[in-house]
Amino acid sequence: MGALELGTRRDECGGGSLMIDERVREAVYVWYSLFNLPHRESVAVLHDRVVTADYQSCTGDGPNECWGKETSIQIISGFATSIPDMRFEIKERFAVDDRVIVRGEVSGTPAHDLFGGVIPLSGKRFRVMAIDIHTIENGRLRKTYHMENWFAALLQLRT
Repeated sequence: MGALELGTRRDECGGGSLMIDERVREAVYVWYSLFNLPHRESVAVLHDRVVTADYQSCTGDGPNECWGKETSIQIISGFATSIPDMRFEIKERFAVDDRVIVRGEVSGTPAHDLFGGVIPLSGKRFRVMAIDIHTIENGRLRKTYHMENWFAALLQLRT
């Protein structure tokens, strides 16, 4: 089955289209709203609304680099102070079976050094690409593999 725009799914028998569960559409929308600061609601409340109890977030930073819900909530909450004007703009969304793939753009102006000083405070704004692959279970996100181009952010903020 090929990649399809979120909102449609190929019918296995006839090649027709069926609507993907509205819960999936809502879960993806709410998930990305967590990265558009400031929030009007609690990160923990929104997070718990769209992920499973055993949710895992995985990066490409190293082998077995995954964490659970509580760490995910802490990291997302931390953006409110580290990058208070952070925005995530969805550029493309595709759904295949139980996967939703999102290509987006993350932007913001860090309020202090990032990553323990690896990216020093410059007062500049960055804009980078992000790719997420979500596994969906019962209309909620069960696992997310994500890759943000923080190296590009480093180059933008240092120049």
